Amino acid sequence: MYFRFGAAIVLVVVVSVIGVALETQSLSYRRAISRQRYRMDVLVEQYAQMRLQAQRLGAPARTIKSLEEKRGDMNKPARSAQAGPSSPLAIPRATLVLPHLKDISPR
Repeated sequence: MYFRFGAAIVLVVVVSVIGVALETQSLSYRRAISRQRYRMDVLVEQYAQMRLQAQRLGAPARTIKSLEEKRGDMNKPARSAQAGPSSPLAIPRATLVLPHLKDISPR
């Protein structure tokens, strides 16, 4: 009889210790997920700010290009005269494209 009582107490203690271990592990996973979500939010915000800045910086080039297209009768200077090697106009348009974040899902 004492053996059964002792075995039941040991079983209850083992189950409770396993439950505490699982809760601790679950809490650590939740913290990690929370940190990753925060980092993702920060990165999305930085991406939006950088994209906005890139659009602002690219606006004069687009404005000049649209003005040139509207005034086709004006003599255009050569491309090398328009933009030197250090000018942002000398960079091909394909290199200025930012990647899209397709894997981001809204919450």
